[in-house]
Amino acid sequence: MLIDETSMDYQGMKEGIRRRLEGAAEDFFMAGYFLRQVSENALFVEDGYKNIWDFAKGEYGLSASSASRFMAINARFSVDGGRRMAERYAGMGVSKLQEMLGLPDGELEKVTQETTVREIRAMKKRLDEPKSFFGLPKTEREKHPYTYTPGCGDGKYTCFSCARLCEIRQEERYCRDAPMGSPFPCTQMSKKKRLEMETSRIPSRECQHLHQELAEVRAGDKEPAPCCQDCGYETCYSRCDVARKKDGEKRQAKAEAEKQKREAKAERPEPSGHDIEAFCKWVGIKSTDSITADSLKKRYRNAGGGGGTELRNYSGSARGIQINYKREITWVQLARRIKEIQEAEGREEARLLGFYKDIYPGTRQLISQRDMAAITKELKAFYGSTYENGEGWNAYPDKIVFRDSPGAEQVQVTWGRLTAKLVDFLERFPEIESSALEGDGAGHKEQDIIDADFQEVKEEVGAIPAAQEPEADPEEYAQLDVDLLLDKYSRDLADYRKCFAEEEFPPTILKKQRILVDALTLLRRNYVEIGPDQASGDSGTGYAAASLREGG
Repeated sequence: MLIDETSMDYQGMKEGIRRRLEGAAEDFFMAGYFLRQVSENALFVEDGYKNIWDFAKGEYGLSASSASRFMAINARFSVDGGRRMAERYAGMGVSKLQEMLGLPDGELEKVTQETTVREIRAMKKRLDEPKSFFGLPKTEREKHPYTYTPGCGDGKYTCFSCARLCEIRQEERYCRDAPMGSPFPCTQMSKKKRLEMETSRIPSRECQHLHQELAEVRAGDKEPAPCCQDCGYETCYSRCDVARKKDGEKRQAKAEAEKQKREAKAERPEPSGHDIEAFCKWVGIKSTDSITADSLKKRYRNAGGGGGTELRNYSGSARGIQINYKREITWVQLARRIKEIQEAEGREEARLLGFYKDIYPGTRQLISQRDMAAITKELKAFYGSTYENGEGWNAYPDKIVFRDSPGAEQVQVTWGRLTAKLVDFLERFPEIESSALEGDGAGHKEQDIIDADFQEVKEEVGAIPAAQEPEADPEEYAQLDVDLLLDKYSRDLADYRKCFAEEEFPPTILKKQRILVDALTLLRRNYVEIGPDQASGDSGTGYAAASLREGG
């Protein structure tokens, strides 16, 4: 009879076992098949049983020996893996079949349909000896090292590779890692070891040696091949020495890999100042933000990103941060370096603010138009060519030099670089530019106010049109221009005197500055005493020169 196992589930198998235990010998054969399926697939755990023997006892009242016989009958007298009984055994009663289990293959060939149970027992009596797990006697061969293989069933099963608990085991199963030239046995296959495994800390139902249906099967004979190396319970008392050694090697290899990984990270350079600046720019940290290690850790410990040209990558952790794939630095180190950058930016912003306040209103108007080339040209031509000096800065044809204090280190910036920094500074702080431009406009407001008593005269029809005013002289200047220059050069002179007192300034420049201040002072006096027309003309210039010769 062919069994359709593809459509049979666990409950169907249980019901099939129950029906067939009440039938003929063929039904007992099928019951054995179902018991084997339940055992090999460990389906009994769905009902809370520990093993197939508890399952057979609890569900059907079968003893372990009866269940074992049914399973052995199916395994011994079947074809197609137990799904169909061999034709030569069809029709034999269950009593005869279970008696035939103890016969070796050679004796089994002698049994026919006419052989009685008594005759079979007589055959067994002559072969009265313990049987293997498969119900087979041990192999009888001449014990020669090249011809004799310990096992059962006349060579069908060998003790060398068998992992079953057997009463006639002639030698231990050999370890799968043992070399064939010097094999050593598996230490888990003895009865003593089995008892140790049953009393160990791990659940007995998880052990492959106790429940071999959990183990992998060999591709050839489909027999289970349990091994401690395939078990994840590394703290098991019964774990074999080979598995423990492999565990130690794995831990050592893992520790070595971690060590190499740490050494590789330690060899990387720390993030440069440019890397830190790129990170601050990416995440939006400003020079005015208050930075602490705790705030950085709280915000970026689980963050990561990047992908720009300057910041390719950053990754935070509980310990610190890694920027542009370089060495990880702690949050305390990152906070300290960001503060250094903020302080440097603060000093640079102070320099730019001082320079912006020192320059002339017309230059500020030009900067507000954001023409980078024109701004650079103006700064270089107007300030660099005249070697201008301001509050904390000195101008030269190719650069401008800042000094935060008389004894501080000089900072040199080219005019093109200064233009870029100044425009960026004004973009970030637009209120500074707005306030300065408004102040420049207020300084010229008086010149644009019309007299309150002035009344516009309407042009009469037919009147002679007024003559056009001549174009303004580009060299003409007013009292306001003199006042601004005098104020600036007076402040420069005070600074130069301070530097000269500390022996840090050449006397020739101090003399030049004094001459400029005295000349502007006399020119302004001319505006007050003789009026703007004569003061700015030839007569005014002559008057100023004469006054200088007379000593003011």
